[in-house]
Amino acid sequence: MIVQSKKVFIAEQFIPAQIRVDNGKISKISPYGQTNPDIDYGSKLIVPGFIDIHTHGMGGYSTDDPSPEGLVRWLKALPSEGVTSFLPATTTQSRQTTINALKNIAMVKNQRHTGAEIVGIHLEGPFLDQEYKGMHMSEFLRVPSVEEFIDYQGASNNLIRYITVACEHDKDFSLIRYASRNGVTVSIGHSGADFESAMLALANGASSFTHSFNAMKALHHREPGVVGALLSSDAFAEVIADGHHVHPSVVKILFNSKNRSKIILVTDSIGVKGLPKGVYNISNVKVSLDEHGTARNFGTNTIAGSSLRMNEGVRFLVEHASVSIEHAIIAATLNPAKAIRIEERKGQIRYGNDADLTVIDNDFSVVATYCMGKQVFKI
Repeated sequence: MIVQSKKVFIAEQFIPAQIRVDNGKISKISPYGQTNPDIDYGSKLIVPGFIDIHTHGMGGYSTDDPSPEGLVRWLKALPSEGVTSFLPATTTQSRQTTINALKNIAMVKNQRHTGAEIVGIHLEGPFLDQEYKGMHMSEFLRVPSVEEFIDYQGASNNLIRYITVACEHDKDFSLIRYASRNGVTVSIGHSGADFESAMLALANGASSFTHSFNAMKALHHREPGVVGALLSSDAFAEVIADGHHVHPSVVKILFNSKNRSKIILVTDSIGVKGLPKGVYNISNVKVSLDEHGTARNFGTNTIAGSSLRMNEGVRFLVEHASVSIEHAIIAATLNPAKAIRIEERKGQIRYGNDADLTVIDNDFSVVATYCMGKQVFKI
């Protein structure tokens, strides 16, 4: 199969090119019009498939539910927003509930369904701080434990690639060091750590921050806190670009402060995504969904998650946060791939990589999505 466009995102810029795909891989990239393509997308943008490393569910389904049918529906729906790879993210639940959820993900991944690829699991909880817990269930929060993490990794068939930890509760940074040493990206989040503790956690192997500015100790001029460590380090930084979690100007500050190769666009979407305004039980928590698509713990102002779509996040970065389209796309593709160490096969349009491609219009609507060279969505 050969597809082409006058705007193909290669090496962080748009150039006219055609892409040849064989056996699910990009086998050749040639000048635009060199041969007759199967599909010519004209001036529409062909970009790497989006990678969402922090998403909890959609359409009433949550990662915490041990439902193979729900997970399959989810992975088949994600290409409609341009997502070709993702990390289903857990929330804080009982130990057995989490184990059942991890086993479910491992089973579904092994079934090799057509749709967005499960490239790992994001374990968000239970090792979080009570004060900064957000929607996570207080009764199940626990101090970081290497032994408990090993149990989770075993249940997942070693699929956990990313873990959020409140570093101030990790005695001697034992879990952070163990996880990072064993190929798991450790992200600081839901944390009330002071600046020094957060920086020491980075020195001991942490390399990312979960949903920047949300559920973490804020920046103060006499106590930089977690946000100070985030802004002054070279670690990765997730951001939920929906206009409700973080003000557009603060998103712009983040991009100005950090290297563009370190910012990761995430949705942090929960099971209310795709549902109408109302009140729902999601991951055993009662949440209300407003007309803007933002979920909150029922009866409070605590944000519980979003219903953001990845292509809408890219649009927000460009149209509301004054981020260049090139940097916005990198935040949705190459940066998350680097954070979880899969950039050798995902996140870039280059020879030998998986043929995960997303075609978007100038208004950032998704025209078509290809997973491993197979068209799985088109308008």
